[in-house]
Amino acid sequence: MLVAAIQCKANKRDPLGSQTRLLGLCEDAAQRGAALIVCPEMALSGYLFANAADARRVAEPATGPSFQLLAALSARHRCTIVCGYPEVVPSDTGDRLYNSAWLIGPDGTLLYNYRKRLLFDADETWAQPGDTAYPQLRLPWGSLTAGICMDLNDDRFTQFLAREEASVVAFCTNWLEEGLDLHGYWRYRLLGVRSIFVAANTYGDERCAGHAPTRFAGQSVILDARGRPLAIAPSKGDAVITAEVTLRP
Repeated sequence: MLVAAIQCKANKRDPLGSQTRLLGLCEDAAQRGAALIVCPEMALSGYLFANAADARRVAEPATGPSFQLLAALSARHRCTIVCGYPEVVPSDTGDRLYNSAWLIGPDGTLLYNYRKRLLFDADETWAQPGDTAYPQLRLPWGSLTAGICMDLNDDRFTQFLAREEASVVAFCTNWLEEGLDLHGYWRYRLLGVRSIFVAANTYGDERCAGHAPTRFAGQSVILDARGRPLAIAPSKGDAVITAEVTLRP
């Protein structure tokens, strides 16, 4: 089976252009024959927000306009897409905001809406901790789960991964550049996990009031079940990386 990770950077000043670019990268992956396409955390909006009001301007409900576009692409190519976004849940007592990810099936339906459970400091300016369980989905090619960025630092998540042994872990992230061996650290956190790991990251600098200047690491990667890299993106620039993987029955 062919899997793909999309590396891209949203432009907050050009949301339509960000949407067009992400859809184009997903279309590229789908035309190559990818059965699973993983996109970054907050792939269409950028990551940093000063406060909840700032995030609310671009947040969408789970089946909002951006979901509809990705769902149409999924259905057209019969592929599964996992993509991060800022979610708003309207309520009479006040909207709730989450750092979430769509898991969209090959028929364009929303299979699962996952909400990041372990928040990074920058999430806490606007998002609530996720209240959904880690996904456990059965697809024609095997089982799928997903996590978002800081979830990989959460022992609850890594213990779940080791226990459930999903065929594929889709990992939407906006992982920072910290001058460390990024893939080495991820492999360390995945010790005991025997799943294909498809990680889609963003890259470059982002600035926002109330946050320190932030640089993201790029280097999206596809790891086999032994932690060996099958495909790696550069540290900067949009990219579509793919790998042919053999899944456990």
